[in-house]
Order: sequence, then structure tokens, then C-alpha cells
Amino acid sequence: MKCNIKVLSPVHIGSGERYTASEYVNSKAKTKKGTVLKTINRIDISKYFLSLDDNKKDDFLSNLSETNFNLKSFDSKIPNIYRKYQAINKSKNEIGIKQEINEAIKTLNELYIPGSSIKGAIKSAVLYNALDDEMIEEISHNVINHKGRVDNKKYTNFMNNIFTSDKKYPAPQRDIMKFLQVSDSTTIKTPTVYDVATVMASYNKGNNEFYSRNKRTHEPTLSFLETIAKNKKLSFNINNNYDYEVFKRLGLDDKKHLIDLDNIKKSIFIFSKNLIDYELEFADNYNISYLLKFYKNIKKMNTLDTPVLRVGAGSGFLSTTVGLKIKEYDKSLFDNIRDGTRGKTYDYSFPKSRKITMTGGNPLGWIQLSFEEN
Repeated sequence: MKCNIKVLSPVHIGSGERYTASEYVNSKAKTKKGTVLKTINRIDISKYFLSLDDNKKDDFLSNLSETNFNLKSFDSKIPNIYRKYQAINKSKNEIGIKQEINEAIKTLNELYIPGSSIKGAIKSAVLYNALDDEMIEEISHNVINHKGRVDNKKYTNFMNNIFTSDKKYPAPQRDIMKFLQVSDSTTIKTPTVYDVATVMASYNKGNNEFYSRNKRTHEPTLSFLETIAKNKKLSFNINNNYDYEVFKRLGLDDKKHLIDLDNIKKSIFIFSKNLIDYELEFADNYNISYLLKFYKNIKKMNTLDTPVLRVGAGSGFLSTTVGLKIKEYDKSLFDNIRDGTRGKTYDYSFPKSRKITMTGGNPLGWIQLSFEEN
């Protein structure tokens, strides 16, 4: 089955690499409608270096060792043949010379969403929908210790009981999720760079503030991320390879419903619905108007046939664990996990922070899915 993606807010899935002004030059470009955009031209430094004469190479290497090296100051007219790719710069704040930009994962310099990221988000939703009171009670008594910390070995056993059979095969072979195949998404050519800040619940109920390392100016601490921009469209393929004989041999026949595509859509819808309601409550409690507006909008978009899902950076504790389900069933256990996770207590919302783009005030990572037969 083909699944179409509409990006509802900037998606960042990092490559683990970062770069500074020593590897790009700021520029401008015109759209077909005549709008002027700020752009970042990422330069192939090795290719560019080899094009220089010997004297220029020595000069370049000498400058490159300086912490404030700015490639554009060294050469303001680098030909486009040395450009790896171009990014649109939608940062509200100027990107400093030493400021690092977090690169998005790419293939052949084009951005995509890895199938593993999509599948991981789907698994969280399926797990959330599968949990019942009895399972929460098991977590409470056998997985979480008195300090609110997760016992990793017991958590693994708990997860195995949900997704794997008790047959004597290696765990990966008898994991039902192995039979759910999710491809990498299609690609887009142009990343969009945003400056991202952390908005936090304040000690004063009804207020919010940005996280800042600067005790004098209290300016927000920013990170700069390459993203797949809002409204971009991609697609991927999803299949559940059901084979009666294989499932019977592995003892998985009673778990096949977990990877049924209707169950997957229902699980994503329910998980996201509850997560959105939680985010609406957070935004309302702390008077964060832009988050309130965003979540009211995507709540209307979340349906059984076109569920919304969160992937990549910014997903946070509630999107990647069963924390929200635990809070629903056992508030005291959730509070215990909250305290154990943070190592300290506070009497206001948990998690207390959200990452948002400074331009537009969007949380990261929301996409909408729609399914069609191949």
C-alpha cells in the first residue's frame, strides 16, 4: 500500500553532522513569483579546495583554522559548480559565523524520512493502543522501580510479551513488527533552515518563557536545523507480509492484528488524538497562543482515514513512550516516572518544554498520512 505524506510542521531528522559558515555562503534567490528568498549555498569544500592554485590553497588552509572563518569573506564569488545543495533560510534570527547548522539526513543530497523513523512512530502508536489496565499494572509493579526509573531488562521482557511469541527462536525472528515493512520516503531537493527555541512552562501558572543560557539578556538559546518544510509532500510504501504457515510456526498468529493496516491507522489516530489533547491543555494552561492555534487546527485534520503522526526531532517523551497512557490510567505512577526521568520534582506540567520554530511558532515533526492501494 502506498502512503502519502503531507508535512504539517517542519520535520528534522538529523544526520549527526553539523556545519558552520566555513562550509556555506549566504545568498539570495528569486521564486517564479518574483519573491526574494534568503538562501544558504552548501559548498563542496574538497572540490572547491582542489580548484585553487597553490598559493590560494595555503591561504585557505591558514584561514580555515581560524574559529571565525567565513567562507564568503574568503571568496564572495564561488561558482555554483562547487555547490552541494541550496537551502532556504527561514530563520528569524541571523545565523552567526560560529553557529552550527544541524544537517538533515539525506541521500544524494536530497532529504527524506527514513522508514525506520516512520516505523518507530507507528510502533509507539500500536503499543499505546494495545495497552490495557492489566498491562499498566504490570509496568507499575515489575518495570518501574520505587525511584521512578525504568528497569531496562524488565522493560525489554515486557515489550517482548506484547510484540513477540514465546517460541524458542531468537527474539528478532519472532517479533511481529519484523513483518511490517515500511520503506524510506521519497525525497525533496531543498532543505529549509529554521532557528528553533525551547518554550517552557513557567513556575507562574499561566505564563511561559524561552529557555536561555544568557542570564543577562535572557535571549532564547537557539539551534538551527535543516528541515523538510511545511506543506511538502512525500510518500512511502507500507506492507504487512502475512503468511499463515510462517506465523503459525513462529507462534505469532495471535499477534497478527497488531500489524493489520486498519489497526495501524486506528492506533495512529487514537494516539495522536490523545497527544494533541494533552498539547492543547499545555498550551492553554501556559498561554502559548501559537501552539494553541496549531493544535486546534491539526486536531480537525486527524481522522481515521487520514491520521496525523509525529516523527523526528521534537517528538519528546510523550510521543515516543507510553507515558501518556500511564498518565491516563495511573496518575501517581506517571508522577513517579516524571520525577525519576528528570531527577528532580516540580509541580507543573511535564514535560515542561516544547521545541518550536521562531518563524511561525510551529512544533516540529507533524505529518498527515493518507493511504491508497498500489
